[in-house]
Amino acid sequence: MSVASNNFAEGINTVKNPHDKFVKETLTRRENAVSFFREYLPPEIVSQLDWRTLKIAKDSFIKPELEERFSDIVYEIRAKGKTVFIYLLLEHQSSADPWMALRFLRYMLELWELWRKQNPGKRKLPGIIPVLLYHGKDEWKVSVNFQDLFDEPGLTADFIPKFRYLLKDFSLTGDEEIRGKIMLRLFLMLVSKIFSPDFREEFDRIIPLITELSRQETGMKYIETALRYIFHASDAFTLTELETELEKALDEDRKGVIMTIADELRMEGEIKGEIKAYQELLTQGLLPETVAERLKEKIAELTKELENIISQLYTGEGSSESLR
Repeated sequence: MSVASNNFAEGINTVKNPHDKFVKETLTRRENAVSFFREYLPPEIVSQLDWRTLKIAKDSFIKPELEERFSDIVYEIRAKGKTVFIYLLLEHQSSADPWMALRFLRYMLELWELWRKQNPGKRKLPGIIPVLLYHGKDEWKVSVNFQDLFDEPGLTADFIPKFRYLLKDFSLTGDEEIRGKIMLRLFLMLVSKIFSPDFREEFDRIIPLITELSRQETGMKYIETALRYIFHASDAFTLTELETELEKALDEDRKGVIMTIADELRMEGEIKGEIKAYQELLTQGLLPETVAERLKEKIAELTKELENIISQLYTGEGSSESLR
């Protein structure tokens, strides 16, 4: 199955949905994906999967109008010589979705239909392991069983699909329960605390992970991604405050990277502010035609400049081994 490539559209969507970019940047890296699944899938499943064969099958089945709420990645792996898919869905809402099992069923059907079209000679479908990673404000209390969506099915009970999804709830997870590679632990700490009203205090426990990661060969690139995620997903820190906190955690020769990224984020914010102001003027419809045309040209120039900045910030490839 083909893999969608990075492009500018993905970068633009990052500003609207910073969770999605952070998820994709983290869990499309082989060491993180393998670490996550080996740590959090049931042992009886882990032992039967050939982790050397793990690869991405498809980026997403999420419709554009739902991208603010969900992210997903489809992995392909071998188990005893047969193809198995792991469908990882990430819930970015602050509360549980009571229809999640129905959503999973829809996406699983789409995946099977796509596989069938790409493998017309096959007569048996591959299995799918559905996994939900949730990091909202409240604990997930919705049933993971599809059958529980029905009110006393009675005579139709035999005709209702029977399946469940695996739930990984990081909304109330303590630090001691977060396991895996250092980059994965930083990711899980951030997404599990990002909605907390006490995020500033929680950040003190995240700092040691950033310090440790910064001393690894590929660490700074990922810290840049984490900085942008915090900046766009949380209002707990101003950019200056966040820059100051991170500079405290880094060795002297690495502080310049954070300053550079902070400056780029400031520029991004200023340009978006200008574009918004010009668009509001145009919307009023009170400007002479020549002035309006000039503003449209200015908006186009600023948009192009913003595209270049976002392209540099959000579509760079990390140096870790990718599953793409």
